[in-house]
Amino acid sequence: MVDERVVRAQQKYDEVHEELLKAGIKLLSTKPISSLSLNSLAEYTKVSKTSIYNHFNSSPEHFYYDLLVYLRNYVLNEFNKNEPDDPKAKVVYFYEIYIKLMKENKILCLNLYSQYFIVNYKARFKLFQNKVLSKLLLEVGIKDMETAKTLSLEFAVLLNRFFVYDLTSREFSEYEKEFFTRLKKTINY
Repeated sequence: MVDERVVRAQQKYDEVHEELLKAGIKLLSTKPISSLSLNSLAEYTKVSKTSIYNHFNSSPEHFYYDLLVYLRNYVLNEFNKNEPDDPKAKVVYFYEIYIKLMKENKILCLNLYSQYFIVNYKARFKLFQNKVLSKLLLEVGIKDMETAKTLSLEFAVLLNRFFVYDLTSREFSEYEKEFFTRLKKTINY
């Protein structure tokens, strides 16, 4: 039998954790990542500093990781809401969702993008290779992991151009167009 007190405590913990992640998103959407500390989250919530440190094991890296997972899940939920039926269209749509999030939340995404590469030096491939993409590629008949790796790295290059270089919208749209052309060619779309 499940102890209802344990269930309520877990629900409360999850609610507070989500509140802290949303506060982090608000903060990182307007300010540079250097201004974020676990202490600064307390200014954006009613959660005590002690509780904040408990939620993230006193580790900003734990907070960044949880925030990346939270945002990844947001992107995947958006993807699932409007997922096309055609497997090849799914692969294209998958990348379109990520790019849309980037464009709509440039400061937030730049902060997380830079922090991810600082915290996790092995991230260059792992950030973009995920089970969803691998599954989508299998659906279109691509079983070769080198293809997934190539797509992931090309997407990382696209993101790098978006965040690192001060490109105009027009300049970036050219790189974006090139990426989607290569993507569609790869999946025979």
